[in-house]
Amino acid sequence: MPFELRSEAPLRKDVRRMVRKQLESALELLAETHAGPPDEVVHEARKCLKKLRAVLRLVRPQIREKTYRAENITFRDAARPLTEVRDAKALIEALDKLVECSKEQIGARSFGDIRKALEANLDAVRRQVLDEQSAFSVVGDVVSRARERVKDWTAVPNRWLAIGKGLEDTYRRAAAAYKVAVADTSAETLHEWRKQAKYLRYQLEMLQPLSPQHLEELANKADEMGELLGDDHDLAVLRQMLNDDPDRFGEHEEREPLLALIDQRRSDLEQVAMRRGARFFKDGPRKFARRLKGYWKAWRNASAREQPAELRSAPA
Repeated sequence: MPFELRSEAPLRKDVRRMVRKQLESALELLAETHAGPPDEVVHEARKCLKKLRAVLRLVRPQIREKTYRAENITFRDAARPLTEVRDAKALIEALDKLVECSKEQIGARSFGDIRKALEANLDAVRRQVLDEQSAFSVVGDVVSRARERVKDWTAVPNRWLAIGKGLEDTYRRAAAAYKVAVADTSAETLHEWRKQAKYLRYQLEMLQPLSPQHLEELANKADEMGELLGDDHDLAVLRQMLNDDPDRFGEHEEREPLLALIDQRRSDLEQVAMRRGARFFKDGPRKFARRLKGYWKAWRNASAREQPAELRSAPA
């Protein structure tokens, strides 16, 4: 079932349905009987937890701040051990992407010794997190308990304000993170921009039925922005690892050319991301939210016209 609203359902039930679906999907992935590769489980389970945090941000103005903070911390902390595995895997993928897009510069060089060291690091992280710490079981227990609390933070009114304010706040935070990154292109500020863009992307996916063509386009643009920043972040982490533990990653003659390639690629990625950000955040938060409110009204009105006459008096 898609991670999006349904016109025929009251907002409270719709939000609760989407939340329960993500919780159930995560539990299914984390179960011992799941036959999928560990890295795939990590990726998909983290995605479920990110979507849950995006929903939390969407309904934040409607629930108690104490409830929001408690649930957000729960899902954040649950994802952390899985993130360790994801990050170790992402370093290998970042190296492979870099080698692929730099073929003309590096010729036959493959940085094989560095890649082997990254593979050894991934194996060690998997053993520690998935085997020794039993992360799948631990995270599964957290998610299972979270199912019992869903009603506490999904009882939202059936009107635009119930989610519109949260969407506006998410857009505002993402736009602010972009502006900070323009002034300070440190790895930390770029990573914060990426996180906020991800939350916004998932919220736009939820709202896509309001205006499928427009919101799919917006969600895709937010996703592209996040992917550029994600690639930049992975390269930044790879660079830091090469500098912090040089003896682990081969000879100086192999590391130095790679560091230069990382710096050039990061510069290219950041320039493209900045251009995308300037276009995406050209509207202020209120104007952005008003536009989506218009989509909401048209969507609800169209849904009401399609209902049987005896149901049209129900609140919209």
